[in-house]
Amino acid sequence: MSMVIWNPAWETGIPLIDQQHQALLAQFEALLVAIHENHPDDRIPPLLQFLADYVETHFALEEGLMQVADYPGFAGHKAIHDRMRARVGQLVEAARGNPATLTEEVIDFLTDWLLRHINEEDRRMAQHVHHAGGTQARPESGIVP
Repeated sequence: MSMVIWNPAWETGIPLIDQQHQALLAQFEALLVAIHENHPDDRIPPLLQFLADYVETHFALEEGLMQVADYPGFAGHKAIHDRMRARVGQLVEAARGNPATLTEEVIDFLTDWLLRHINEEDRRMAQHVHHAGGTQARPESGIVP
């Protein structure tokens, strides 16, 4: 039973970004399942660490695309990414201390990330990237999956 279902309305139209958003959502889903099934000590810390690593990879890709497309909202978008990186880091630290307390924090983060960041910030960024003609990650641009 899935707790979180990808909504095609969240797509940016940039295939690699959309694939990574779906992979991040799947990772959140695995984390929520681990929390729900009360597996705090054995599954939650590694899931959160993987999530932290994947978030870093994903944000680096987005930031690279924004720079290549000369996105005027880059500084603000990156600042949001930096706050989200810090939030994931806090979740990783909390999992080391008491993983059983993470349910509400994870749900809040997921809601903020999905409903606000993807729907507002990433879609706005994607419109600019599309307009600039940079919807694909390309080795020659230094942007690779």
